[in-house]
Amino acid sequence: MSIEETPYVPAERFFMEIAYDGAAYSGWQIQPHCLAVQEVIQTRLTKLYNGLPIHLIGCSRTDTGVHAQGFAATFLTPERPSIPPEKVQKALNRLLPPDVRIRSIKKVPLSFHARYDTFGKAYTYILNLGDETPFTGRYAWKPIHVMDVEKIRAAAARLTGKNDYSSFVVERSNIEDAVRTIFRIDVQEFGSFCCVTFVGDGFLYKMIRCLMGTLESAGAGKLSPDAVSRILEAKDRSCAPETAPPQGLFLMKVFYSEEERNSFRLEKLPFLY
Repeated sequence: MSIEETPYVPAERFFMEIAYDGAAYSGWQIQPHCLAVQEVIQTRLTKLYNGLPIHLIGCSRTDTGVHAQGFAATFLTPERPSIPPEKVQKALNRLLPPDVRIRSIKKVPLSFHARYDTFGKAYTYILNLGDETPFTGRYAWKPIHVMDVEKIRAAAARLTGKNDYSSFVVERSNIEDAVRTIFRIDVQEFGSFCCVTFVGDGFLYKMIRCLMGTLESAGAGKLSPDAVSRILEAKDRSCAPETAPPQGLFLMKVFYSEEERNSFRLEKLPFLY
C-alpha cells in the first residue's frame, strides 16, 4: 500500500494511542459544522510542525458522544522540524484540552496503516445497575428496567462467532458486507456497573449500540436467548430492539497482533483507566 500524499517530504510515521471523552465531540472524523477529535489534534500538530498541515489517519470512526481509551491513529512527520515522539507527546498534551490525551507515541514503518493493519478491536459498553448520580450519566446507560446479568450473559453467548450482523446495523443499504466475527463477549460486574466487552475483527456502523439494545432487552427479561438467536438469523434491523445511547460506549483497544487481541481483558471500569 502506497503512503498518502503530503505537501512535505515524509520522514517517519508516528503511531499514537489516544484517549478522549467524547461528550463534547461529533466523533473522531472531521465533518462540517461540528467539532471532531481529529480536528482538535491535527490543529495542535500543525502548530507543533511550524504550520505544516499534518493529517491523521485513524483506525476507525466513533459516533457522537462515544468515548475512547485506546483509539489509534498515525501521521507522517516532515524532515524538519524533527521532533522525537516523546517530545511530541508532551507538547501535544500541553496544547490539547483536558478531555483529549495522547497516551503514547512511537515510530512505526512508513508502510504501516492504522486501519488496514488491525487484528481487531475491543469495545466496552457500561450499564449502570445502581443509583444514577450527576456523573454516572456521562459514561453509562441507566436502563429503566431491572437488569439480570446472567440473562445478559446468556444472550451475549448467542451473538458470538462469524455472522451476518444485518439485524444490528444502522443504514444497512450503505454497507456492502455485514459479515463480521465477534471472538468473545465478556460480561463483568464492577460494583454497581455491568461492563459488556466485545472483542471482534471489526464492527459496523452503530453495531455495538444495536447489540446492546438487544442485550438490555434480554437483561430485562423481554427476550430469551432463543429469541436473540432468531433476531440474529433474521438479518433484519426491524426485528431487533432500539439502539442503545452512545455515552456508555468506549473504544478500549485496537489490536495489531493476534496475541494482543487474545490476551486483552478489561481490568476496571473504562472511565477509570
